[in-house]
Amino acid sequence: MDGLDAASAAYEVGYESASQFNREYSRFFGQPPKRDVRALRSPGAAPMEVGVAG
Repeated sequence: MDGLDAASAAYEVGYESASQFNREYSRFFGQPPKRDVRALRSPGAAPMEVGVAG
């Protein structure tokens, strides 16, 4: 999912509405996805690992 914006990511994971994804993301993580994306794209940011627990 590298390079996706929040709307594209929302659709990739099954949301039909980017605004609903943003609301739920903000409620769960305490900040909008845009702030996390900005932090992850900043120089020196640790790479994010995506995986399935199992």
